[in-house]
Amino acid sequence: MKKSENTDKKISWLWKQVEESRKTGDEEACRESLERLLGDSSVRNTADYALAILNLSQIDIETGMTREAAMRMNGFKWHGVPSPAGLLLAGDIYLRLEWFGQAKSTFIDYLKLIPEDLDARRKLGLVYLMLDEDDEAQKELLAVSRREKNRVPETLTYLAMLEAKAGNLEESLHLLLQARDIAPHDEKVEHTLLRIESLRVSLKRKALSHENLPLEDITAGMVSGMLELHGYSAELASTARDVWNSFCATAKPTGRKPAIWAAALEYAVTINGPHYTQEQLADEYGISVTQLRDHYQTIEETVDLNELVSTNLLTETERAGLCLSGLVRREEMALVITEATSKLDEFGNPGEVCSWVFERMEPANDSERRETEDFLNFIWRRRQYRSHS
Repeated sequence: MKKSENTDKKISWLWKQVEESRKTGDEEACRESLERLLGDSSVRNTADYALAILNLSQIDIETGMTREAAMRMNGFKWHGVPSPAGLLLAGDIYLRLEWFGQAKSTFIDYLKLIPEDLDARRKLGLVYLMLDEDDEAQKELLAVSRREKNRVPETLTYLAMLEAKAGNLEESLHLLLQARDIAPHDEKVEHTLLRIESLRVSLKRKALSHENLPLEDITAGMVSGMLELHGYSAELASTARDVWNSFCATAKPTGRKPAIWAAALEYAVTINGPHYTQEQLADEYGISVTQLRDHYQTIEETVDLNELVSTNLLTETERAGLCLSGLVRREEMALVITEATSKLDEFGNPGEVCSWVFERMEPANDSERRETEDFLNFIWRRRQYRSHS
């Protein structure tokens, strides 16, 4: 009995040394105490042994010894029922080792015990993302973002990565810019922003590329690709092709630069709804505003745009399933949105408008949140268009 008591005291003392050396940042002393714990025969096959392995692996990772941590964690198993703190530590280590399968099951077990831990839920969302379980990732990350009021840059960055995977690069950039506004000096946010912008430019170049194709065919494919890149629906791209086919049936497009016709065509089919200004489109397509304006006028004079493009200010978003008119009619949300619209000049970007609205009225569900964000983005773009017209 005496021997057992002395052993327990020794183990408690060693854990105390670990805790104190952690606080003072003495990595060498911390490692020494943990190795002494592992070397004690009375600790083997106990919960203390498993916890010491985890702590040593954490130190290995923190000091750049990832290979050693991986070797140490290979074949790791619990002895007894793991504590919430142990599960959380193990989940973090698995995540940093990029052992996403183990990280997933560990975070799930932890969240069964501590379901309110948003940081752990955010990490689980990232794990789902890395495992290509995108539906689960979206569910977790949106739930976390909603509870955080869109104020944590890590969550917004993970959501941006998810949108980029789905090909929604404009939405991805919007989320990353919102994250950068919150944490302007965060290197991870900046790095991800640069990667997404690079991907966007690459896709833009691909959409604008044309080799050995007739101008009529190049323009149709180009405008379809650019409309998708700009976040418009497949239905609108189909409308653009209808307008272009109607134009080509009546007139012969001239010139050698299809980007001019594609830009004018995009402007023609989006002018009555959320759209880029002529200046913005000219920059996107790499042409001059004068070229866009002249070619748009030619299209307008040749085909009946009112008949082919029957889109009012909200039809396009409603066609995508957003049902904004029903949302705005709700009196409480309508009042909040009206107030936000009246003070647009006080905001720096659409993300700030969304955050301001959601602080005053929490959306009922993820669908309503997206609907509201889309509508506020439309209002923002419309304001920019009017200020340039």
